[in-house]
Amino acid sequence: MKLSKAKPGWKKMPEEVRKESILQAAMQCFFSKGFERTSVQDIADAAGLTKGGIYFHFESKEEIRDTLIQNFLSWERFGFEEPEVKALPPHLRLVEYLERLANRLAVEGNCSPRLFAEATACGAMEKEILSFYDSLEKLFAKTIKESQENGKIKADLSPELSARTLLALFDGLQIQSDISNKRALQTVGREVLKVFLKSMLFLPQDNCEI
Repeated sequence: MKLSKAKPGWKKMPEEVRKESILQAAMQCFFSKGFERTSVQDIADAAGLTKGGIYFHFESKEEIRDTLIQNFLSWERFGFEEPEVKALPPHLRLVEYLERLANRLAVEGNCSPRLFAEATACGAMEKEILSFYDSLEKLFAKTIKESQENGKIKADLSPELSARTLLALFDGLQIQSDISNKRALQTVGREVLKVFLKSMLFLPQDNCEI
């Protein structure tokens, strides 16, 4: 078997740069082959390293996966609290939240919920992932309630159930997008979300583009 060679100058790079390169390579492998079918050698080949180079920075494939998930779940990366987002009317803020989730939970057409599901099936990262979704539900429910008070979203809906339904729909669309590009989140999925928001949440007079 031909062994992969480390990139020239690899050892001279800062440690964080080396780790980030490994994480990027692993992410593409996990998304293309799935976590279980990806080997450490696959990650090494994708990163242009030896297996020893991988193990120098990470103890196992599982540690790489968990680090990726922790990065995905970092609340700050979504910018929900940025001034330009907070300045939006609540119903448009809700749309912006979905936009940011779509753009930052996906990498080259592949989505992190698949990785979340694979991890929790093994009993890993469940607490962290559930905490992330709980935080999203609270944020969405709060925003929906504000929109109801402003007369933009139907008042007879439960903000909490509406938030959970919206997130369930969003995750389902992401997973379908991961299965087939004919169901791409940025095209077909976007249209499904638009129909849901306009017909199920927003009042008829609102015409909100997403």
